[in-house]
Amino acid sequence: MTQQTPPPASRLQRVLSYIVAALVVVSLVCIAAILVGSALGGMPQQGSGQGLWPAVFLFPLIALPIAFVLLITLIIVTGRQRSRAAKASGPKDRR
Repeated sequence: MTQQTPPPASRLQRVLSYIVAALVVVSLVCIAAILVGSALGGMPQQGSGQGLWPAVFLFPLIALPIAFVLLITLIIVTGRQRSRAAKASGPKDRR
């Protein structure tokens, strides 16, 4: 059995993965802020339609679907790169 090293990640793959991670993390922080703000009762007193709260509510609704689409794009890009690498290595390595 031969040891095959995976091809290095391209710049596009790294950028996509960092963007996906950042969108998901910031969305989770927004969701946690909504939960904490609701539990502490701070939102009804401030009026949830004022200040920073509308952005906190809206960000996960937009960012999570975008992160999902970018994740699917990353999977497709990675699959195409691996397919090209397998074709370039030739049929002698496949079983």
